[in-house]
Amino acid sequence: MSRTIFTRGTVLAAATMLALSACGGADEAPAEGERNAGSTTSTEDDAPQADADEDTDTDTDTDTDTDATESEDSSDDATEDSEEGGDESGSEEGGDTSAAEAAAVEIGTEFTDEETGDVITVVSATRHNPTEYDMATDNPEGEMIYLEVAVTPGDIYGGVVSQRDFYLDDGGELVNYAASADDELIDAGYEYFDGPSRRDGEATGYIPIYLESTGDTIKGAYVRPEMKILGEDATVPEFRAEFEIPAA
Repeated sequence: MSRTIFTRGTVLAAATMLALSACGGADEAPAEGERNAGSTTSTEDDAPQADADEDTDTDTDTDTDTDATESEDSSDDATEDSEEGGDESGSEEGGDTSAAEAAAVEIGTEFTDEETGDVITVVSATRHNPTEYDMATDNPEGEMIYLEVAVTPGDIYGGVVSQRDFYLDDGGELVNYAASADDELIDAGYEYFDGPSRRDGEATGYIPIYLESTGDTIKGAYVRPEMKILGEDATVPEFRAEFEIPAA
């Protein structure tokens, strides 16, 4: 049987190595030094980074202030341009509106219906009225006219003085009351002549009449048709009188 023989020196050396291993030994000290060195390097790297961030914030604030100033200047310029443009636009629109405004002209033609005793006066006409009357659609040659009339009725007969008895010449054809335009006449601020009864006394107002073809001067007529006398075998003959609307 053989035996392994350890010398005293060998045993002491082994014991020393075991003791160093249990305490961490000299090999671990450099590792700790490396960790400290890495921490120091990281700290040195972070410091410049913080300075860079502060510089970036400062630059950003400066740029923001500059941009805000430029934005305000641009906004002021845009506001001035907008106001100038608005004035020009308003002037143009004002010119168009002025050109399209209604114009009143005096007529003052009076006549008396001898059969009924009615005194009829064509007082004036308001020409070139804006309108949404259906016949005016896409018709630049047309014209809406508000004819002002006044009536002092006689005391011989009853009945009404009709708005349909007032006519204007439309290219050689007589046309009368534009029935669907009375609302826009009222909305425009005119008093509507609605065919008052003779028994109600004097009456005045405006009658809308639309012409598909107009002119500088316009001929018109009041035509009271033949009337039958109730309870009698007799009639009242037609009455006709003419007038003219001057140019606006």
